[in-house]
Amino acid sequence: MACCRSGRCGNSILCRVFSTLVIAAGVVMSCLTIYDCDFLKTSAGNSIGIFAYVNLDNQCAMYNEATKDPYGWLQTWARICAILAPALASAVILMIMLEFCWNNCCVGFFRSLLLSFAEISQAFTFVIYGSSACARESLNEDFQDLVLGSCSVSQGSIYSIIAFGLYLIGGIFLCFSPRQESLCKKGEVGAQPAAERPEKTEKRPNDVETGAASAGDD
Repeated sequence: MACCRSGRCGNSILCRVFSTLVIAAGVVMSCLTIYDCDFLKTSAGNSIGIFAYVNLDNQCAMYNEATKDPYGWLQTWARICAILAPALASAVILMIMLEFCWNNCCVGFFRSLLLSFAEISQAFTFVIYGSSACARESLNEDFQDLVLGSCSVSQGSIYSIIAFGLYLIGGIFLCFSPRQESLCKKGEVGAQPAAERPEKTEKRPNDVETGAASAGDD
């Protein structure tokens, strides 16, 4: 936070490097969300992840072909969003690196757009809480319908929340950082420093008249 002053990031390079590190940390947390088998806990105490779960031997196991999507289409959407979030954030990091050599307004626009979609995708990993994994039987014996809300937050959910927060912080720093000048254009051949450029001498009106008078005398 020390690099920001007067509502703008004072050092563009420092702020962009900081934003890159923050977003990269978010990518790491997103990957931990994918591989974690304890995204939520059911009312029965079972640990369930987006791509894996804790089996009866208390070990992390991937869903097999028979149970590829055991909790319906909401789990499928959670999986898609869990993969999209780090992929989009990684693309943002590449675009930030690209801006150091090629600064264009379109790059900044698409960078912000991709980072926004990464944040949304990371938030949508929580749709798995609306799946049948968090359903329990109602106490109403006449209907025996399913009631949602029997799951509690676990380790994988914490990873996802941290990833979302890191993407948000990185986006804020990018938003307030000044426009980055292209570092690749500095030191180009043919660029002459201002101190070494020949100074142009301007003729004053008196000098012109004096020269014309001397020419008339000759």
